[in-house]
Amino acid sequence: MIRFDNVTKIYHDTVYAVRDVSLSIDKGDLCFIVGPSGAGKTTLLKLIFGLEHPSRGTVSLFGRSLEGLGASSIQAIRRHTGFVFQDFRLIDDWTVYHNAAIILEILGKPAIYVRSRVWRMLKWVGLQHKVYERARNLSGGERQRLALVRAIIHTPDILLADEPVGSLDESMARYMMNMFLKLNKKGTTIVIASHRQDPLMDYAKVIRMERGGITGNP
Repeated sequence: MIRFDNVTKIYHDTVYAVRDVSLSIDKGDLCFIVGPSGAGKTTLLKLIFGLEHPSRGTVSLFGRSLEGLGASSIQAIRRHTGFVFQDFRLIDDWTVYHNAAIILEILGKPAIYVRSRVWRMLKWVGLQHKVYERARNLSGGERQRLALVRAIIHTPDILLADEPVGSLDESMARYMMNMFLKLNKKGTTIVIASHRQDPLMDYAKVIRMERGGITGNP
């Protein structure tokens, strides 16, 4: 489902963010990309999502190389992929409902479906009572849950998450990880970048990174 063949990403001609990485992540995998800050984890996720392009090597999704694809083809692939960004990327002036609904509206889904899906997903993460609240007024944990809803509202095959619990307390971090586990059990392929250990790693594929390269891939 996700494949890297000798992928290198260089910034400013000298900074190696990802260095000669080869890996494969299969359909239905729960995968952690683990390493310290600056190891290349975020760049790896951006390469999967098509936000960055490799300097060398090939990234493939769903059996198709991303090399040379135009914007419309990349967008088509993203319809099957969700991304929980480390900084959430919510629109603070919008309501919780609008932040959650925007992807479905862009995809042209019928209004009645959008309303039903948004309400169901907000209830799933315990935000139904915040539906008309502005995103700027949410707590950190609430913002993280809203970011998760927005990433999965269109039922993607692949979910990418960049440090999704890094700023949360232990209770909320466990809540979020349980959400990821439930999604994975329903068949979603999940790739989580993290600098911290988690009990779920005992049941997941773990890829360890350091200085842009892979140091461990059981």
